[in-house]
Amino acid sequence: MHSPSLKSLNKLVELGAVDSDRYPTCEYPATKQIRNLEQRVEGLRQTLERHHGERQLVILQDFPDPDALSSAWVYKLIAEQFDIQCDIAYAGTLSHQENIALVRLTGLPVQRWTNQSNKNRDLSIYQGCVLIDNQGTTSQLMEMVKQANLPITVIIDHHSIQDDFQPEFADIRVSARATATIVTQYLQAGLVSLDSSVSDHVKCATALMHGLRSDTNRLMQAQEDDFLAAAYLSRFYDTQLLNAVLQTSRSKQVMDVIERGLKNRAVYNNFSISGVGYLRYDDRDAIPQAADFLVTEDNVHTAVVYGIVHDEDEELEVVIGSLRTTQDHP
Repeated sequence: MHSPSLKSLNKLVELGAVDSDRYPTCEYPATKQIRNLEQRVEGLRQTLERHHGERQLVILQDFPDPDALSSAWVYKLIAEQFDIQCDIAYAGTLSHQENIALVRLTGLPVQRWTNQSNKNRDLSIYQGCVLIDNQGTTSQLMEMVKQANLPITVIIDHHSIQDDFQPEFADIRVSARATATIVTQYLQAGLVSLDSSVSDHVKCATALMHGLRSDTNRLMQAQEDDFLAAAYLSRFYDTQLLNAVLQTSRSKQVMDVIERGLKNRAVYNNFSISGVGYLRYDDRDAIPQAADFLVTEDNVHTAVVYGIVHDEDEELEVVIGSLRTTQDHP
């Protein structure tokens, strides 16, 4: 029997059907990728099976973005298949108008846990902690988790490894553009079968599409996996609902910050730098929006905007900055 041609082998690789034992001397990246994904999915499934019927705390970064919010919702849906109850929480605030609209219009099940309300909070009701789109370094809630000796059960993220946690299961893909892409692959693998007739599934898919677009700059920086994830979600998400989220108007406070950023900017060798002064804690997300605007100026490839954010609840003042660039290597 003749060995298959390179062309036929490539076709088999695309279908995930190459027998690596039969052709041990060859490397087939696509096959290895499929196998790696299968191992990750199976690892998550086995982890969730071990914690059947428990209750978990899903922690997001203090200022969660659409990628984090939507990915956490997917994890909650997956966990429900194993009779695991999840509470999704963050310690900061939602101040970007699109994030607020996303949560409000989809009914995304997330809770804000302020430091004041956490003083009497009992974490003994949870058997594990889950970190989605972060590794604990960007959440004030991690101090509570450590004090309560709550084990880290799962970490799913696409940022560089940041801490020495030893979770039962970790899927940290630095090469991935978005955590939304990672969790969408879990859906494609069947951990949850999305149904376009189920309202929560449609809303979650819509949130995922928003998270995917957000972290890939409206898919302009997307990679193959991101496009495949978007193609899958296209069967379920609500285009009108997504448009409603994207077309949310900016508040007067945000417009004022953008105006101050424009007025105070200084341009040096294609860098635009601007200080916008004092802001309320709830207006924090106006800083990156001002940076988004300044980087569009002619002959500017990088914009830095900073401001002093005042947190009345904690009586703290912190300097927050945001950088936007159109260059890969500024």
